Amino acid sequence: MEKDLSIRGETIQRVYNLYKANKFTVNRRYQRKLVWTVEEKRAFIDSLSRGYPVPIVLLAEVKIDKSNHYEIIDGLQRLNAITSFIDGEFDLDGRYFDLATMVESKELLDKEELIQRSPVLDRQICGNIAKYNLPLSVFQFEDVTEVDDVFKRINANGRTLSQQDLRSAGATNRFSTVVRRIASKVRGDGTDSDVLPLSGMNKISITSRSLDYGIDIDHIFWVERRILSKEAVRQSADEEIIGHIVAYMALPEPPPVNSDALDEYFGRTPTEKTVVLETALQRISLEKIESNFLSVFNEVRGLLVDANETFTRLVLDEEKNAAPRYFQAVFLAVYELLVERV
Repeated sequence: MEKDLSIRGETIQRVYNLYKANKFTVNRRYQRKLVWTVEEKRAFIDSLSRGYPVPIVLLAEVKIDKSNHYEIIDGLQRLNAITSFIDGEFDLDGRYFDLATMVESKELLDKEELIQRSPVLDRQICGNIAKYNLPLSVFQFEDVTEVDDVFKRINANGRTLSQQDLRSAGATNRFSTVVRRIASKVRGDGTDSDVLPLSGMNKISITSRSLDYGIDIDHIFWVERRILSKEAVRQSADEEIIGHIVAYMALPEPPPVNSDALDEYFGRTPTEKTVVLETALQRISLEKIESNFLSVFNEVRGLLVDANETFTRLVLDEEKNAAPRYFQAVFLAVYELLVERV
């Protein structure tokens, strides 16, 4: 069947209006986290202010409560940069968006739903940003699995996504589901629903101290305890650790710990091992796997808190910036003591 596809330009002003109406949605089943740094956001806004061409934003038109919404397939980081800049969450060259530039933002200012931060960016520059035509490609789908497939194909050869982001792109099997759920709870960005409005993503985004919202990356367990670097967490290396541990917990024999194995488990390169793992997870139940993992994790985290030490200092007696394999070994040793031998 021929797909209904429209390619058009929408002004930033119109995009912001749709954002405030909660018309943009994010499906965490396949979308990665908000990970752009404030420097990356500024660079993108600077491109808009100069009228430079930017990549197209890909959206899927979906129905939610009988109303049309746009699920973001590609362009999450860019749309967030636009909306958060207008909302005054960061500056451009030390100056903030002039809320009086657009009707929508001026109304929110008058209602005291937004606060004008200062110093204020030149009105002409703000006008250039507001009038910029952002390229959008909007698909209409009849089957949600087609959205997953499009996301997977778009990112299959992506250069900006990490290997783990590529593995999880569009992966919806049991293994990817439980890894995603555990990872979000450990980081602190768990949500009750996989589908969120774009406006709700800031609260669960990974940020730095220069932004006053979201989850401070320095306080995320993996970074705070020196198990992973900040950049590794942004590239979803925490999900790789969790993936290897979950596979160990589910399979009868210790599985290999390498990139190829994760490709198989997430279904990126399906093999017989993929089927075996999925069957094991179905037999044990995702709830049981998640419960056992979090039980052991809380014990390990408690030991580090009681010792008031980073993982590398406590276990290796040195202050390394990353020790994922050592953490995995310690975690599984505690798992054997608390779960397997009980």
